[in-house]
Parts: sequence; structure tokens; C-alpha cells
Amino acid sequence: MKSRKLFALMSVLALVMLVLAACAPATPQVVEKVVKETVVVTKEVPVVTKVVETQVVEKVVEKTVVATAASPLAGKKFKIAGVFPGPVNDAGWTTSAYLSLVQLRDKYGFEIAYTENVKPENAEQVMREYVDAGYDIIYAHGFEYADPIYKVAKEYPKTYFIQTNGSAADLPNLYTVTFSAGEGGYFMGRLACQITKSGKVAYIAGSQFPILSHHIKMSRQACKDLGREDVQIIESYVGAWDDPAKAKELAKAAIEQGVDVLILEADIGDVGTVEAAKEAAAAGKYVRVISWVKDKNYLAPDIVIGGWEERVPRLIEFCVERIAAGQPGGHFALGLKEGAVGLNPFYGLVPPEVEKDIVDLLQKYLQDPKSIPTLEVRTDL
Repeated sequence: MKSRKLFALMSVLALVMLVLAACAPATPQVVEKVVKETVVVTKEVPVVTKVVETQVVEKVVEKTVVATAASPLAGKKFKIAGVFPGPVNDAGWTTSAYLSLVQLRDKYGFEIAYTENVKPENAEQVMREYVDAGYDIIYAHGFEYADPIYKVAKEYPKTYFIQTNGSAADLPNLYTVTFSAGEGGYFMGRLACQITKSGKVAYIAGSQFPILSHHIKMSRQACKDLGREDVQIIESYVGAWDDPAKAKELAKAAIEQGVDVLILEADIGDVGTVEAAKEAAAAGKYVRVISWVKDKNYLAPDIVIGGWEERVPRLIEFCVERIAAGQPGGHFALGLKEGAVGLNPFYGLVPPEVEKDIVDLLQKYLQDPKSIPTLEVRTDL
């Protein structure tokens, strides 16, 4: 009798445990072991002029994907390929693109590949090769790829395409995404016009494009709002994103003309801009440099301010989430409120009252964008 009662009691307990287990929320999967296999292929592409390009495939061979059931990427096993304008070690724009792919690989188990230093005239061929190789998503990093990615996306409607700094919005398989234009220009302009002693500020940029032009416009507006319409904001264009020597030449010329605040917008060229600033500082001149895209204080800790951060991985994950959720393409712009951009440290290189002014105004703006009525944010560029 006792054994029957004990058996009945154990049966009831087992049933209760099963019910509780069924009702418990699902827990995220945890990565236990990831093995990465990297294959580097260097080849010559048959174009009018010989171009050597490097393609790198990083493949997760053994994985347990970290993704909750609520994530639209849970269980998705995409293959994504990047088409990049520069090298992945430029510590700026292209590095951010590479880190976007790495995040998708490490966070969701994507298979990733990329090709560096792709000229716009060669981009179509590179994209087609990735489509033919079975990649689900082709990601072109930069406004210069607008025409080739649009053309290839129309040819391959079953493949998804992502372009940063693009504006096309009429293809269901093309996702163009940018940072909201104007916020960075306004806050960095407000910073620059408060720390310049000469009243001259210069953007040293790779090339001119609509988003940058609007940022510069908002920099001038910020100075006007502070009653510093006397501050000159000069634009100097290198003509390339990978030419430190030319950037240094332009920065040196700007400093000789009285510029004492330089804003970094030339990717690899930023190294040259900082070199010119370091030489000027070593000669006893007052000079400050404001980072853009990534914090470049490490290049010259005594003169380079952390500046404005652009979080490219946030843009790419946003687009991939839309793809995974079955949402159509279009044009999207993310800014401060979406966490896609933000301030980096000042490193004690600006007066405390200036730092406080920038930080306080940014917080006020986040709570109420109308608190800066003259800040025009563009999401259509």
C-alpha cells in the first residue's frame, strides 16, 4: 500500500514539473564553441584597367547562435557580403563596415565575406559575383555605390541589397540607410566655434557629398546661434578617402592660413590631417582636432577630441532585421534618438564650460528636438 501511495505521489510531482517546464519562458541560447575559418582569395578582375582585389570569407563552422525567440534574426542563417571603398584597417568608415559584418557573424552566426578597395566602376561585377556565389545579402558601403547597387538590385529581385548613404526608396529588395544629417554638424560646429581662438575652422574631407554638405551647413548655423557669425568654416576636399599625404598638405595649408580647429572627414586621410596638426602643435601653435565617425584621440592624445561617433553596425543590423522580418526595402535614416550616433569623450581638451554646454544641450535635445528650432535634420539625403 505504501509503495502504491509513494508511486502515486511521485507521478503527481513529475506531472507538476512538466507543466512548470512548459510554462517557463524560453531562455536565450548561449554560445559554447565557435570555430572560425578564414579563406583569403586574391584575384585579378577582368576590367579595362587591371585591378587586384581581395575577397575575404569568414565562415562560422561550428556554432550555437545567440538569439532570443523574440528576435527577427532568431534561426536565420544568412550569408552577407560587403563591398567596401577602402581597407578594413582604415580606423574609420571602412573599419566600421567591417565591424558591422563581424557583429552579425558573432551575434547571429552569419557567414560573412567582403571585398576591399572597390572602385565604383568595378562594383557591379563584384556584386554579381557574390550573388552568383549564393550570398543572400549584398552590402555596399558608401554613397558612391548608388548607381551600381541600384542596377544590380533590379537584376536580382530575390537577393537583398543594403547601401549606406544611399537614398533610393523604390525597390522592395534595396535598403538604403543613412545617419540623419545635421545633428553631428550642429553639435560639432557648436563645439568648434567655442574652442577656436582664430575664428577659423576647417573640414578636411575625402570628397563632397550631400550628407556632409548639410552637416557643414548646420555647423555654420550653430555658430550663428551662438552669435559667432564671424567664425569661418572652410571646406577642403582631398579628392580621395585614402590619401594621407594630400590630406596633410591641405591641413598644413589651412593651419598656415590661420585655421586652429580641424574636423576629420577623410578616413585614411585623417592620419595626414593629424600629422599636420601635431607638427603645428610641436611648433608652439594652438590647434585642436575633432574626430568624426570614430574616436581618433589615440593618434594625438594632446590635441584630438573624441568628437562625433557614427555607429555603422547599428544601421546594418537595423536593415538586416527588416529583411529577416519580411519587411520591404526603402530609405531609412537613424540618428541620436535611435542610438546610431553620439558624443565621444572630450579628454579634457576643451574648457569645462564648453563641454557642459554641449552635453547639456544634447540631453535637452534628446528630450525635446524642438528645443533647437534652427537645427534642420534631413532624413532624405
